[in-house]
Amino acid sequence: MRNARMLVLVGALVAGVLAAVLIVSTPEPEPQVIVKEGPKQEIEEVLIAAVDLNLGKPLGPDDMEWQEWPKQFVGPSLIVKSQSPEAMEDLEGSLVRFTMFAGDPIREQRLVSSDGGYLSALLPKGKRALGVSVKPITTAGGFILPGDKVDVLLTHNSEETDELLTEIILENIRVLAIDTTTQGQQESGSVIPNRTATLELKPEETEVIALAQERGTITLALRSVADSADNAPRLSLKREKKTTNTITFIRYGRTAQSATTSAGN
Repeated sequence: MRNARMLVLVGALVAGVLAAVLIVSTPEPEPQVIVKEGPKQEIEEVLIAAVDLNLGKPLGPDDMEWQEWPKQFVGPSLIVKSQSPEAMEDLEGSLVRFTMFAGDPIREQRLVSSDGGYLSALLPKGKRALGVSVKPITTAGGFILPGDKVDVLLTHNSEETDELLTEIILENIRVLAIDTTTQGQQESGSVIPNRTATLELKPEETEVIALAQERGTITLALRSVADSADNAPRLSLKREKKTTNTITFIRYGRTAQSATTSAGN
């Protein structure tokens, strides 16, 4: 009886040890990760600029490419492949009206047809283009380029005193082209002597420039970018009467006179 009890106790002890070993050696089950698929996002292919596109550049096949965009971000002004699969071929040869950078979506509103005249396509409604003869000495040392804003000055002889006068006749005028070079096409940093600057003008401003070219020498003064906003104040064409003051300079023993002007009351 005693031996039987001992055997039972030893058996129970061995079973407990085996159970403990099994519990320790059994790896814990890895947690199961349940991934739920969200709603599938709809994609559209949008026409974008493959490279930087400057004003006046004719579009070529290497300038455009299709890019996938989420459909929810595709606006009505964008060109979508599902709606216009041959848009690249249709737009080839069109001229860039506003500068675009690589990755920008191409909009038809930013392009003009190359069928008509280039400058006439770029001119805003109600504006005119007029060319004036310029030289480097009268164009900020030759550093006025297409796209810049300028003030137009007229130097002429006074009808009353025959003295030389200079006055601003127009302000904040955009330069459309220098000779036949437009913005985005310039190859050098200066104006070639004795060429033509084409200005963007209102109809009444063309009369002022045409008359000024007959009266004297036109000079273009470059404006700061900070003062060149399209809505910046512009000079009224109804100018006040000027009074003239004469300054005498003595250089190398020679006397010369120069006239300056100031607005009268």
